[in-house]
Amino acid sequence: MKNLFPNQESLKFLLVLEIIFWLRYGITTPVLPLFLRKIGFSMTEIGLLMMVGAVGWAIFEPICGILADKINKKWLIIFSFITTSIIFVSFNFASSNSHFYIISFSLSGAAAAGAVSMRAMTTELMPMLDRGKIYGRFMAFVGLGQVIGPFLGGYLTDLLGFNAPFYFCGMIGIIGIVAVIPLKYVNRLEKKPSEHKDIKPISRLLTRAFLSLLLLRLIFIFYGNFQSSTLPVFLNESKNFRASNTQIGFYLTIVQSTSALSYLFLGTLADRVGSKKLIVAGLFGLGLSCVSFILLNGVLSLYLLGPIQGIMIATTEIAMMIYLMTIIPSEISGKAMGMYGFSEDIAGILSFSSLGIIYDNIGPIFSVLTITVVLIFDSVLSIFLI
Repeated sequence: MKNLFPNQESLKFLLVLEIIFWLRYGITTPVLPLFLRKIGFSMTEIGLLMMVGAVGWAIFEPICGILADKINKKWLIIFSFITTSIIFVSFNFASSNSHFYIISFSLSGAAAAGAVSMRAMTTELMPMLDRGKIYGRFMAFVGLGQVIGPFLGGYLTDLLGFNAPFYFCGMIGIIGIVAVIPLKYVNRLEKKPSEHKDIKPISRLLTRAFLSLLLLRLIFIFYGNFQSSTLPVFLNESKNFRASNTQIGFYLTIVQSTSALSYLFLGTLADRVGSKKLIVAGLFGLGLSCVSFILLNGVLSLYLLGPIQGIMIATTEIAMMIYLMTIIPSEISGKAMGMYGFSEDIAGILSFSSLGIIYDNIGPIFSVLTITVVLIFDSVLSIFLI
């Protein structure tokens, strides 16, 4: 089969890496907060631990973004896979709060090298023609890791105990290195000089459009952090659900699988109607859906809510990324992705700690209401900023 566009083969290898990389985070998403809760962590302490991880991302993503523009991104990915595999396993040997804080910070720093490099390579290798359509298909396959991960994490926990998911993440991370080796990546931007020699790269990056997107992204990530830290505990402890580890994992699997399938048509839709409409609709719909966590009763109703949330998340994610690709200078994609990730990390610092405090001191329901208000506010803000 002939290549449909240049760099297609490189994208295939990159796709495999993305699936393996994010599968591990999908596995630990429902497990880690419940594991910490089981050994005596309060929601405030869980939020603090997640915040420490966000600080690690915030420090290392901009640094890795600069490095990614200067050295071969392939080596950063290999480094990331090796170190994160070791760190995932080390969760099983932590014996105090300080150990968990060190591990969380280290994991974020090591993961940043891979995440930033893979994002930057994706933006560079995507074709200009039918970009939304091709990126949508790309993300549909990447979503497979996030589809399988939550259910697998919950199932492994119920079957073998809380230690099993972390050992499994370490193992598949090492296997992932095999997929890095055949990746033939040559930075296509090295082949021609920059057309903007007299303009500092940072000045070309810090435009109104880019800074506005960073703000919208920062606010949107509040939901992702709520989903990975507060929501599993809420579903487990709420009288309306009393969901088990497997049930929580299955619900998250429904959300992620719907997102993955949605990418197949949302990329094409973004090419036709534009990113702005999708960002506004996705944020508003996701905000309204959060109220259902208070109103619904029973695990079955939770499963029915999953597809709606999956579509809204995918709509926002793909629209933001496609919009980002159109406004950043391609030769400094590493710096751009470092800053894009930095906005997500600031959201982590703000959201993990605040949501935990709200849960413990005001009440679980108010943590849900907070997320609802935040997302609807972000939707309104996007109307004026994009």
